Amino acid sequence: MNCWKTVNFSRDYGPQRLFILSSLTMLLTFIFIYVPAQYLFAAASLSDKHFLLFLAALLAIYPLHKLLHFLPMIHQRKKIKKELLFKYSIIPVFYVKVNEPMPKRLFLTALLTPFVVINCAILLACYSFGQYVHYFTILLAFHMGLCLHDLICAKNVVSAPNQSYIEESEDGIEILLHTHS
Repeated sequence: MNCWKTVNFSRDYGPQRLFILSSLTMLLTFIFIYVPAQYLFAAASLSDKHFLLFLAALLAIYPLHKLLHFLPMIHQRKKIKKELLFKYSIIPVFYVKVNEPMPKRLFLTALLTPFVVINCAILLACYSFGQYVHYFTILLAFHMGLCLHDLICAKNVVSAPNQSYIEESEDGIEILLHTHS
């Protein structure tokens, strides 16, 4: 296989820039979503009950996000390194690393599954529980910030040829093409 393109997130974007872009994404998402969501979904009054449940959901989004990356690839579990760690003794962090190149479509599916599933669930919750729309828009904004890295990666992968393979490296991804000898 030949390398068609290398995306090095540390070199191309830098961790500080990614953090700033992610933070701005969270802020802008909240600003642009809160007013329309409150208008469309909110009940007569907002409720601040169940704040601890909101905090638990906020802590659960990241591990759930990582788990949803893994689910489309579950049939290839031998090619994937999985590890569950607890940061600060309470926050579960699920690491998923693919050891072998995987087809472009499967990689894109795994990359975008958390974006689609979690965001749709949050929007459905806004509709179902309008009195908590403020909590759900915060959760949506937080999740959009988490998804920024995935969306940048997907932007690079989408432009690759259809029959390409994606391999993860320490600092990013490599897009590979199968060569015929």
